Amino acid sequence: MELTQLLQFKTIAECKTMTLAAERLHISQPALSMSLKKLEEELGTPLFERKKNNISLNKSGELAFTYACAILGQAEEMKNAFRQYAKENNHLNLGFCDPGPMRFSAPLLQKSNHNLSISSELVDDDKTLLNSLLTKKFDAVISLEKLEHSDVESLPFAKEQLMLSLPKGDKLANKTSINLHDYPNREFAVYRSYCAYERKMQNFMDWLVSLPNVTVYTDYFIFRQMLEQKNVLSFTTRLVQTYRNDGERIIIPLEDEGITATYWLSYTKDNQKRLKPILSWMDENALMLLGTDNQAINKNYNPINK
Repeated sequence: MELTQLLQFKTIAECKTMTLAAERLHISQPALSMSLKKLEEELGTPLFERKKNNISLNKSGELAFTYACAILGQAEEMKNAFRQYAKENNHLNLGFCDPGPMRFSAPLLQKSNHNLSISSELVDDDKTLLNSLLTKKFDAVISLEKLEHSDVESLPFAKEQLMLSLPKGDKLANKTSINLHDYPNREFAVYRSYCAYERKMQNFMDWLVSLPNVTVYTDYFIFRQMLEQKNVLSFTTRLVQTYRNDGERIIIPLEDEGITATYWLSYTKDNQKRLKPILSWMDENALMLLGTDNQAINKNYNPINK
C-alpha cells in the first residue's frame, strides 16, 4: 500500500466519478481504475458501490476513507515537520549594524555555504542587536562594539578603515599611504550615510567637513555623477571598495587617527554549533577579514578559489 494509492482513493471518494477524479489527479482513467482495483485487492474488499453515473463509498469504503484521511494527514504533518527542521537547521539569520560588512560578507558567506540559506538585516543599534540575539531573532550579529553578556561569545569579525579615493593622474596617486591632515586645502567630495562606522569616527568627520573645500553628499547617485565630472578627492573604506564601484580611481590607505574600527561577530554560547559554517569561514579567511594595518583587500580576491 502506498500513499499515492490512498490519495487517489480519497480523490475518487470526493469526486464520486472516476472521470472527474482522473482529471483532478492528472492521470488516465484506466490507470486510476487499476490503482483502485489494486487497493481493493490488498484490503480484500470492494470499497465502492458502482452506479451508472457515479460511485459512492460502501461501509468498508467509509472505514477505509477514515483511515486514508488520517494517514495522509499524518504524512503531511511529517513533511511539514521536516521542512521546518531543515529550515531551522539550514538557515541562518544575521543582524548587521552597518551596510559595509553586510554587503561585503553576506554574498561570500552564502557562496561558501551552498547548503545554507543565509538572510541578513540591518539594525543600527547595539542594544537592539543584543536583545535580538538573546531572543533568538538572529543567530549571530555583527556590531562595532563587543557585546558584553554572560551568555554571549564575541570574536573579531572584520577590520574597517577609511581610504582615500583619487582620480588617476593625481599627484598623490603614487603614495602608498597618506595623512589627510597634510593636505587640508585639497578639494574633497564626501558621501555620508551616517552609519555606525561614521559615528565611530565622529571626531575625524567633524574635522573633515570643517575644511574649506569639502562638499557633502547624501545621495549616492548624485555623488557618483560628480566623481565622473570632477577630479576631486573622495573616500571609500576597506570593505566598501570591494563592492561599490566609484569608477576608475586609485585607492590609498589613510594614516589619520580615529579612522579604523573592528567589527565583532557575537552569538549565544548555546548556538555555537549552528554557527560552525560561519566560524570556519572566518578562520579560513582571517587575513582577508582582519588583515594588518593599512592593508587593503584585493578587489579580485575570492576566498572560494583560494
